[in-house]
Amino acid sequence: MQLKLLNKPAVKTIHTEYGDIIDCVDFYKQPAFDHPLLKNHTFHYGMKPSTPFHVGARDQDSSNFTKPVSIGLKGGGCPIGTVPIRRITKEDLIRERLSSRTMSSDDNTPGAHYAVARTRSGSNKFLGAGAQEISLHNPHASGSQYSAAKIKIQNGPDSIEVGWRAGQSHCFNTRCPGFIIVRSDIPLDWAFHRISQPFGDIFFITAYIVKDKVNGNRWLLFEEEHIAVGFWPKRIFTGLGDLANSVEWGGEVFSPPGTPKPPMGAGHFAIGSRRVDSFFGPIAVLNEYGQTVDPDNVEEFADNKKLYNVRNKGIEKDFGRVILYGGRGGSTGV
Repeated sequence: MQLKLLNKPAVKTIHTEYGDIIDCVDFYKQPAFDHPLLKNHTFHYGMKPSTPFHVGARDQDSSNFTKPVSIGLKGGGCPIGTVPIRRITKEDLIRERLSSRTMSSDDNTPGAHYAVARTRSGSNKFLGAGAQEISLHNPHASGSQYSAAKIKIQNGPDSIEVGWRAGQSHCFNTRCPGFIIVRSDIPLDWAFHRISQPFGDIFFITAYIVKDKVNGNRWLLFEEEHIAVGFWPKRIFTGLGDLANSVEWGGEVFSPPGTPKPPMGAGHFAIGSRRVDSFFGPIAVLNEYGQTVDPDNVEEFADNKKLYNVRNKGIEKDFGRVILYGGRGGSTGV
């Protein structure tokens, strides 16, 4: 019964080559509109940002070993007027029930650890933030564990995180109502099967979160072309109804207290090289005027330096500011 309530009626079903089932759901029936603050709305299929976002471009000289990974369904995706939603399975619900006993959304959750570069308190306010390259890795995470790479923006109690994660538990993507998908060809729950190899090909995704200066909605931009995939409406926020006052780039892991911790990123301490480390770069913020600038006032923070680290490498010539992070995990404790 719960699965029938969670999985919306599909106009079309797509089976991906990786075993996922994608339901093409009517735009107005997508999970976002289960949010109590979105019951009465004027949003519509194919919405776009009010004005173009200028968030910089990837330096072509860096492409000799880094390769972009495309996010999207083959064959054009879902029919016009529908959006792609990954079908929830019985196994998904079992994992969520197991993890919900030990996990909350608070940064002080027992069992969670972080290695991030973050803007210093009181440094500025931001319309948005992102990274042109977020390297893809597959650290081992099992059961209720997860290991993630994230960009996080925050103001007060509100925060938004984008990136990738290894592990199948917890509330992410369209399982947390509020994010409105406007594209018919790009689902959020996308499985990445091209993983970076040390001294080999380094695969990456591009992601930015940017506030629309006209209506206050916060848009998610993917890929090198900065495709607007969807948005979080201003009305669901309190703090982020205004500008963000904090931004983070880095890794996050979770494992129930007292159990071994999963690896983070590339699975080893960052040594300072994009050829082997997990990284974000070039990172950028959009200031309150909508200008893309280098976030030069950032600090490193790792709450368990025995297991994980983060390095603000600074600006690499002809590339931009790079944040590297990672760790082996393995120890037990809180």
